[in-house]
Amino acid sequence: MNVRVFTLPFSSALGGFDDGAVREFVKDKEVLAVRDHFFLKDESPHLVLVVTYNMPRPEQEISTRKPQVKEGGRDREAWRKTLEEADWPLFNTLRDWRNGQAKEEGIPPYVICTNQQLAEIAHRRPLSLNKLAAIERLGKAKLERYGKAMLGFDF
Repeated sequence: MNVRVFTLPFSSALGGFDDGAVREFVKDKEVLAVRDHFFLKDESPHLVLVVTYNMPRPEQEISTRKPQVKEGGRDREAWRKTLEEADWPLFNTLRDWRNGQAKEEGIPPYVICTNQQLAEIAHRRPLSLNKLAAIERLGKAKLERYGKAMLGFDF
């Protein structure tokens, strides 16, 4: 197991944190966990990411890796089982929206919605805020802030 720490200063030009170096670094690694910490230095926002990872073995392809498991033995990629083949285009559209929104707000994407929540939306295709509210852990604040945007995609 290896650890790498990234410190990302807020970029006013981007309106968020430039995570390009992090994405480039993890693309060929088996990411075990990412921890984040927000702080201010000289009144400028910074985000620290602590990435715990393993290097893949040469015979191990990234696409054939076992699902990542969190502490407590919970499957971190269980959300994939929620999706059927027809759900993937909408899931990817929702994920792109979430990532753009998170970058705009300077927050991690999972704060807006988890992959599991996006998978549920893509699979269930709710047509109202009431149906969207039935998705686990989508509370009133998230529905008020992001609900209409999430329902605005072509279901």
